[in-house]
Amino acid sequence: MRRSIIATGALTMLVSAAHAEDAKNLLFYGNSFSGSGGGVHLLVQDLAVAAGHPEPYVYGRLVGGQTLHWHAVTGLSVITDQIPAGEHWDSVVLQGHSTRTTSHPTDGNIPEFRDAVLTLTGAVRDHSPDATTVLFETWARAVGHDFYPTYWPDPYAMQAEVRDSYDLARDDVNTMFGPGVAEVAPVGDAFEAAAFTPDLYNGDLYHANNKGALLIGFVLYGSIYNDRTVTDFDYSPIADALGVNAADAAEVAAYAEQVLAPAPSTFALLAGAGVLTLRRRR
Repeated sequence: MRRSIIATGALTMLVSAAHAEDAKNLLFYGNSFSGSGGGVHLLVQDLAVAAGHPEPYVYGRLVGGQTLHWHAVTGLSVITDQIPAGEHWDSVVLQGHSTRTTSHPTDGNIPEFRDAVLTLTGAVRDHSPDATTVLFETWARAVGHDFYPTYWPDPYAMQAEVRDSYDLARDDVNTMFGPGVAEVAPVGDAFEAAAFTPDLYNGDLYHANNKGALLIGFVLYGSIYNDRTVTDFDYSPIADALGVNAADAAEVAAYAEQVLAPAPSTFALLAGAGVLTLRRRR
């Protein structure tokens, strides 16, 4: 009996080791929006470690003012050059130009954005066939920006266009490469949940300040790691490094959780209506 217990324990240890979480390899393409807080790829790395995951390997090709089309033309070499030999990317994070995904009269070009997402996804998957695409949905300008009412009546109208474009790009990827390959990280939706308050932005009412950067980091981390609760680990050292006080950090964490929460299931809707009497565990 003792031998069986020992053997069973050893087998359990082997199975646990086999199922131990591997560190992720994450590639980021973007511009100054992805440079928020010193680099959103580094924020995701720090948040993942704080949440108890193995430290991911991250690489950011972040070039101010550039579009995903520009990255697709000039930046494919990093897919093979910026990862250790024999390793594969787990996800590529794609952040488009903030007005390219809209009807802006000079900068808007939604077809170009969608084509670039497909090109970059295909190039990454040529190297790493199981890689997923995380579409970093950008945010509208803050309340008070001179875009309103010049181009849109308010930030909500601008954000609706951005959201639609990212949803279309996600659907393009999933049609071409298979269901579930791409998802949208709803960063812009989190800014919307915060009513596009200027205290998430720099003085230009355009780029994110460090409080906004922490919000971005939470949503990207939650999307990449499928973690819908970002308040169950100690993120205070990361907030402190950004100079974000505890109250502001808790506020943006709540906004992140609001947009990361999955849509209610049919079961939940029926239960809420009193059709079902069983209670779901939380």
